[in-house]
Formats: sequence, structure tokens, C-alpha cells
Amino acid sequence: MVENPFRKFAFVLVLVVGGALALLFNDFRLGLDLEGGTRFVYSVDIDQAKKDGKLAPDAQDSEVLDTLITIISKRIDPNGVLDASISKAGETQILIEIPGLDKESTAEIQRRIEELGRLEMRMVAAERHSEQLKGLDLEAEKKVLDAWLRKNKESVEKDPLAIHRFNALSSDEGGAVAGNKKLKWMAMYRQETPEWQDGNKTGKQWRYETHAKAHSLDEGPGPFFLPIDWLEPFFRGQDLDGSATYATTDGQSGMPAIGYSMRPSRAGDYADWSKKHKDYHSAIILNDWVRVAPVFLGTISGAGQITGGFSQDEVKELVLVLKTGSLDVKPQLESQVTIGAMLGAAAIESGVTSIAVGGLFVLLFMLFYYRLAGVIACMALSVNIFLVMGALAFIKATITLPGLAGIVLTIGMAVDANILIFERIREEKDRGKDVLRSIEAGFAKAMPTILDANITTFLTGLILYNVGIGPIKGFAVTLMLGIVTSVFSALFVSKLAFHAIYGGKKRENLKMARLFATPNFQFLKLRKPAALLSILMVTAGLLSFYTTDRNIKYAIDFTGGAAMRVALRAPATQQEILDLLRNDKEFSAEFENPMVTTVGDVDRDGKASQFSIKLKLSEDQRIERGERGGEAPYSRMIRALLAKKLAPDPYSEARISREEEGYTEVEVYIHSTTDIPILAIREKLEAATYLVHDVVARDEVTKEKFPDKLAAKTIFVALQLEKDTSRGQVPLRFDEALKGLEDVEGNKISLSKPIPEDSLIGSKAVGDLTNAAISSIVLSLLIIVIYIRVRFHEYKYGIAACVALIHDVCIVLGIIVLLNKFGIIHAEIDLAMIAAFLTIIGYSLNDTIVVFDRIRENLDISKKLGTGAKDFDGIVDRSVNQVLARTVLTSVTTFVVVGVIFAFNKGSGSVLEGFSFAMMIGVVVGTYSSIFVANPIVVALHKRDEQLAG
Repeated sequence: MVENPFRKFAFVLVLVVGGALALLFNDFRLGLDLEGGTRFVYSVDIDQAKKDGKLAPDAQDSEVLDTLITIISKRIDPNGVLDASISKAGETQILIEIPGLDKESTAEIQRRIEELGRLEMRMVAAERHSEQLKGLDLEAEKKVLDAWLRKNKESVEKDPLAIHRFNALSSDEGGAVAGNKKLKWMAMYRQETPEWQDGNKTGKQWRYETHAKAHSLDEGPGPFFLPIDWLEPFFRGQDLDGSATYATTDGQSGMPAIGYSMRPSRAGDYADWSKKHKDYHSAIILNDWVRVAPVFLGTISGAGQITGGFSQDEVKELVLVLKTGSLDVKPQLESQVTIGAMLGAAAIESGVTSIAVGGLFVLLFMLFYYRLAGVIACMALSVNIFLVMGALAFIKATITLPGLAGIVLTIGMAVDANILIFERIREEKDRGKDVLRSIEAGFAKAMPTILDANITTFLTGLILYNVGIGPIKGFAVTLMLGIVTSVFSALFVSKLAFHAIYGGKKRENLKMARLFATPNFQFLKLRKPAALLSILMVTAGLLSFYTTDRNIKYAIDFTGGAAMRVALRAPATQQEILDLLRNDKEFSAEFENPMVTTVGDVDRDGKASQFSIKLKLSEDQRIERGERGGEAPYSRMIRALLAKKLAPDPYSEARISREEEGYTEVEVYIHSTTDIPILAIREKLEAATYLVHDVVARDEVTKEKFPDKLAAKTIFVALQLEKDTSRGQVPLRFDEALKGLEDVEGNKISLSKPIPEDSLIGSKAVGDLTNAAISSIVLSLLIIVIYIRVRFHEYKYGIAACVALIHDVCIVLGIIVLLNKFGIIHAEIDLAMIAAFLTIIGYSLNDTIVVFDRIRENLDISKKLGTGAKDFDGIVDRSVNQVLARTVLTSVTTFVVVGVIFAFNKGSGSVLEGFSFAMMIGVVVGTYSSIFVANPIVVALHKRDEQLAG
């Protein structure tokens, strides 16, 4: 039955050991929903970038932020397995949340975010000038630069990029004689090579300096400056073909390098450019630094290398940056904090339990229904699970609750391959073959169907991976891994196990339960009422979707909302804060399902002093927040609900103790998060010319003074301000006077803020992500048609499969939107729901291909018998009946798995509620469409072909 079984067993063993090692040495990263992670807030100074000429004056701020978010998303999560959350925060900020980062990973992520990736290839100005620089005196230019460097030596040594200040000067202001529009000086770092250590100035870096007439502050290792021809045509990073940028090594030095190719549209210009400047230096400028200045030795046809003393890690990062594009503006880090799990402990527990119960059901069902064959299936499925988890650990994928559910669902659907094989074995036994021959024939006949169904789905995953970004790409990775391991386990591991039990032994006891004896349903007779039902359901689904308010059907992933960080007087648990918000009827009516996560340190009891609160806002609420400014209505509601728990404001409301002619005496409490030296406060206030009466540590409630304390977090201040100073102006006076004040640790003071952050956040699904989702699905449908055309030699099967997929998505979409609208379930459309729809497409496609494969097989048999396709309707009905047991068993198994997940998670606030409900509906509709939608379309197209041919 199996050739070389010992070799194949050894191969399986090697894979299992490899999976074990991957699990052992690669820790899983848990998602934001299960464990939390790190939260970054970056600001983007768009106005300054416009002033500096880095952005066009008419550039739209929102479009600039969208572009930055898209590029950053690709950089920090190129494979889509990190599960990062990225969105706009306010008008000029970006909110990034990344699961489970250690210090090293955090630093790497920050480098990727902040790396501008701005690459330019320009010519170094030399004695042979271009037409634009005729008459240029490089020696005179260097003297002007030398004079400026002597005056600014300290600042340039600290930051060589300060040379840009010189480039910005006009010749009248002491700048370049040629003017900064013709010539600019750029910094290049002279590396400390062995040649330098030996005192030999003939090293490669030194040759650049002497040949190119560069200028430096001092001889020896350190920065020097190259004159760059700013008028000569040049090339940008955008001119490189991102897909052809890769890590390589320098052929001469063996050092790490970056291989690149120009875009076809620019390759000819680049070849002419390199030919024109043969024997002269070209400066490779990355983020305003000249990384290397190689000499053109001849014409470069459009491909080359960038070298410059890079390490392997630098090359890896730079290749990623060049592939994803450059940032026009460098984001500035505003804050970085640790956040806790988005889901509460109870929701996590119910989610994990439901997934475990669902997976256990699959195994028990296989054991009960298929008995000994079921034992083999369970063993193969166990290997499958092990391989999937090992592969995910190896690629360091992030595990989320929907991800876990998706893995179990992949396993549930993988049962389909085993069921196909076992039902085929049963058919062969019914025809009178012995067990061994039935097993051989069962595997042989099931294999084409299994491969067709899974290859089609795999190609869909491949399209999703290459076109999609973010969660779409992550879903594609898991999908493709699951398909490969499932097919391997079913066709390879299962067959090996059957060989071990039956090969060489005469066993006739392969017993299985039977669902149908000889079904003979005439499904095509119901094609007209089924067509009417489908049209009504699709129409109702589309009407439900398009007539439902956007804010009702979409989750915060697509609508955006508000993000707040609140600070408390005393630590509390996540559940306590959630209960305070959810138990208030007015708040719950306005804001359903608030997301609360801990921020910063969490004690052993799960209590934290800061929390992040995210709310979904309607369009009207967003507009109201933007138009009114100041404190938003939702902020006031949260402030009122948490009033007794919130940390105090930085300054208490000023109390006017006395008003005399010429001055007002006020009393204020200062609240800090760290101890502030009391004497330092007095000195700052007196330096601002205020008459200070009292500065002392004092309890705000009991009014008790602590004159012996030299520093405190709560400090009472009494002083005189100018007459008619209003209470609202007092905080401004204190802010101005206390500028530069440090706490006892020498750090800048951090005054208490009950709500340190409060901003609107945009959708995670910015333009590129939305477009990627749509284009990936369209391309997937196209590849399905093409593949099925190749395998079935006709277009009608591919067209029918695609119509069935569209039919399924429209109906499921309409049902979940409608039930969510009336509050029957919580199933908003979020990124997890998109994954559910993609899974539904895969499931429905699998089901349809199985039927089509049997139709093709029966047609081939009819042709061999000489009957051809005279009774095409009968062939189709017979094919459906032959695979009916497999269809029902697979559908029921998958439905029960997702049903268990739904039952455990309904009302828990977990995304699994909507995810599993969508899958339940998808399984039912997908099974229906494979029988009552796809097949009638194939029959109709077949009759049309006969009419055209006849």
C-alpha cells in the first residue's frame, strides 16, 4: 500500500520533532485581547514639514496621516502575523498598540517606525562640473564652509546633520557661494577601518574624501562633508523596484549589502546617468547621511548594490524600509506605556474553554462515527494541530482568540479530507472489494478531489497574502499553513497509519457508522423555488446591509471613535471600571461595549492606577467633538462616573482668600505624581516676582500641615497675584512660573492629570487596507475561475463557484447586520469578522469543488460507457447524492464546533460571539449553495452550451 514506509515514518517523525523544537524554543506572542502589549503615541508635525518643504503646501493632513499609517503598518508587521493595532489619534497623532514586546523588540519596532527611509542617489560635485555648475570654484566653497564650521564646531561635532543649517544660508548670510539651490554639503561618517588604525590614509573611505574634494573638521575617523550637485538629475527611493530589493553581500569585501533594481520606467534613465558620470562619485544618501559614495566604473543597466559598512541587522531593516516606502515626516514619540489585555479574565476563560470543547467534540465525533478509522483520523488531526502550532511558533505569529478559533475551525474543516477518504473507502467496500483494496482505492479516488478543493483555497490565500495587508495577510498565512498541514496529515499520515494496521495483515473489520444507505434525492427539481429563495435572501441581505446605519453595523475598527487614558487615586481592577461604565443606563445607551484595558504596572490582585478607555462614536458624536472643542460629552460622562476614583487635577480650584487694592491673594493645592522639593517651588514662584505667603506639604482633606517635609506630592501654596485675576487664569500663571521645575529624582515634574490623554481615533482600516480587502477578494474570485477552468476544461464550473461565493457572503452579511441591529446578537463588522467572511468563502468553495469533482468523474465514466452527457441533470443529482453523507457530516461537525464557541461566548463581550455566529450562518448557507445554487448554474450553462453547439 505504501512504498518505503520506514522512510516515510522517519520523515513524519522529523517534522514532529521540528514542530516540537519550534514550540520549545519560540514563545508564542499572545494578542492584545489576551495579554495586552505596548502602546505608543506618536505626533506628526505636519505644519513644520510643509514649512521645510518636505510636504506640498496643499497636502491634506488626513491623507498624510493615512499614508504614514499604511507605511508604518507594513514596516512593523510585514507578514501580517503581529496583530498590531494602528489608527489616527486626533489631528496629528498616531496610536500604535502592539502585543507582547520585550525591550529588544520594542527598540526594533521604534526604529522601524521612526526610520524615514528617505533614499536619494545624487552626484558628488567634482572638478568636471555639469552644465548647471559651470564656473563653480570648489576651493572657494570649501573656505566658506570652513569658516562656518569653526564658528559652529561644537554643534556640528554633536550632530553632523547640523550642516543643513549651513545649506539653508544664502551667500550673503555666509552660506555657499554658489547658493544652496546649486550645491549642498552632506555629512558622511568616516568609519574607523584597519587602514586608519595603521595610520594608512589610502583606505576606501579616505579615497572618497580626497578624490571628491570633501571637507572635514579634523583628520581621522569621524564625520566629513561631501559637496553634492543639487541641480544634476537624481534618483529617489521611489524609483527603486521594492519587490526587487533584497539583502546580499558585497562581492569584493564580503560585507552585507543591499541589492536593488530600478523600476522599468526609470531603468533607461539610470543607465544613461551612470554612463554620463563614469569615473565619478555618486552619493547614496539615506536619511540625510551619505552612506557610501561609489565610483561609476561603467554603465549600470538598472540593478546594483548599496554598501556602506552595514551590519546584517541594518541591511534587514533597510531592505524592509525600502520595500515599504519612505516617510516624508519623522514621527515623534510622545508616550510609551504598557497596556493589559482588552478582554477581562472571564471573557478569556470562556473563549479558551469554548475553543477546547469545540476541538474535543471533533475528535470524539470521529472516534464514535468511524471507530478504528476514527482513531487514525484523530492521530492525523493531532499531528496536524502540532504542525500548525509549531509553524506558527516558528514564524512568531501572534495568537488571539479569533486566531485560536480559526485554528480549531481549520482543524474542523480538515476533518473533511478524512471524511472524503473514509466515505470513498466505504463506497469501494460496498462494491465488493476487500478492505486493503478498498483503502487503496479510497485514497486514490479521494486524492484529486482533496487536492482540487485545497489548492483552490490555497491560491486564494496566496492572493490574499500578496495583495492584502495587516490582518488580511495574517489570515492568509494561517490559512495556507492550515491547508498544507491538513492535506499532508490526511493523505500522508493517515495512509501511513492504515498501512501500519492493514498492510500485510488480513483484516476485514473496518466498520463505520452509516448516515445514508443509498440516497436518491432529486435536488434539481427544486431549482426554481431554490432560485427564488436565493434571490429573495440575497436581496434582503443587501437591503439589510445598505439600509442599516454605518455606526450600527460597523465596529470601532471601521468607524473610529475616542481613546482616553484615565488616572486613578487608588488602584482598581479592569472589571470594576467596566462595571461602573456598563451599569450606568445613560452611558450604556450612548456607548455600547466600551473597551477598557489597564495601562502601566498591574499588582498581584490585577489592579492598576491607569486605564485606557475606547468608545465607538457615531458620526454626529465625532462632529460634535470636533466642532465644540474643549471637553467632549463622553469625557464629562466618564469624569462624572469615575469622579470618586479619578486622580486630582494638577491644581485644585483656586480659593480667593482676600482681595486688596492692587492684588488678589489666592490659595491653591498642587498635585504631582512624584515628590517635588518644596523649596524649589517657592524659588520658582518668587523668581516670577510673585509674593509668596506659604508653601508647605498639607493634607487637602484634613488641612493638616507638615512643615518638616522637604518634598511632597500634594503641596499647599498661598500667594499674591495681580488684582482681578480670575480663577481660570490661576493654572496658567502656575504653569508659566513652574516651567523647568524638577522633582526629587531630577526629572521634569509630572503633575497629576485625571485624564492625561483624550483624543478621537480613526479607523484601523484606512484607505489602503480597505482597498486591499476588496482587491484581494476580487483577485481571489478571478484565480478560482482560472484554476477551475484549467482543471475542468470549462469556465462554467468556475463561474458557478464564484456566484455561489457571492451569494453566501451577501446572505450572511445581511443576517448578521439585521440581528445585530435589533440587539439579538452582538456581531458588528470588525477585522475579526472580515476573517470570518474569508473563512466562509474557503468553506463554501471547498464544499462546491467536492460536488464538481464528482460530477466530472461521473461524466468521464459516462463517456467511457458511450452515453456521454445525455442525462446531465441525472449525473448532477447522482453526484450530489454520492457525496451527500460527506457534505452533511462535514457541515454538522463544523456547525457544532462554531455553535459551541458561540454558546460559550454569547454576551461575554468577546469578538468570538460575532465571529462564531457568522460562521454558523456561513456553514448552513455554504452547504445550501453548493447543492441548490452552484449546481443549477452549471446545468443552465451546460444547456446554453448545447444550444449554441446544436
